[in-house]
Amino acid sequence: MQKDLKLSCGIEVSISTIWRSLGRCGVVRKKLDRKALERSEDARAQYRAIVSTLRPEMMIFVDESSLDVRVTYRGSGYALRGVRASQRAYFIRGERYSVLPALSLNGIEALDIVKGSFTAETFKNFIAKLLDKMNPYPLDNSIIVMDNCRIHKSTEITDMITARGMHYLFLPPYSPDFNPIEMAFSKIKSSIRRDDELARFEMTANRDDPEREANIEALFHRHVYSVTEDNAWGWYAGCGYID
Repeated sequence: MQKDLKLSCGIEVSISTIWRSLGRCGVVRKKLDRKALERSEDARAQYRAIVSTLRPEMMIFVDESSLDVRVTYRGSGYALRGVRASQRAYFIRGERYSVLPALSLNGIEALDIVKGSFTAETFKNFIAKLLDKMNPYPLDNSIIVMDNCRIHKSTEITDMITARGMHYLFLPPYSPDFNPIEMAFSKIKSSIRRDDELARFEMTANRDDPEREANIEALFHRHVYSVTEDNAWGWYAGCGYID
């Protein structure tokens, strides 16, 4: 901006003057919201047209997220002015777990946790259990909304959904802003970070401890189910499903 002012107006001003002027105009520094260049606005418009005919109560969002010990560390801390805030931390991720929740306007409808990543088989098993809690279309909780991950789009999955009388819908590519479960993952990870020492203790416990896996699963269950109905309504609204 300093260079642009000089080139276009012939004015030389300091960076601090520019900051003060922007502040007086109500312009503040914000975290950038990155939008994928690869996404298709036509596909997004088609998706919006479809969901405009649906009630938000019909839609359940499903997605996976990975967790390892690194999620337990906070990104900021306190220190005296001029002193760098630091923390000793594990840089090696250790064992990785994947959580797979289903989010409706009621909150978390179902959850599965696996070590490593979900496979086509474990994802199918989760969907089968989720369908037991759903209703036939067009009742509430009758549509599963997923992203375009390969295991989500298998005909075995889609046929299983329609055979039970439910519908499915795929998000347009590169459109996490249409997926309220992304906001749920942000809350869940923040909740784990607030539980930092206990969470790290459980995730780095001796692998020979027979209670280790049960403790880790209980830890993740507690934080995933901290998502409330009020959270869900706010996230659906933030993604444009509720006016």
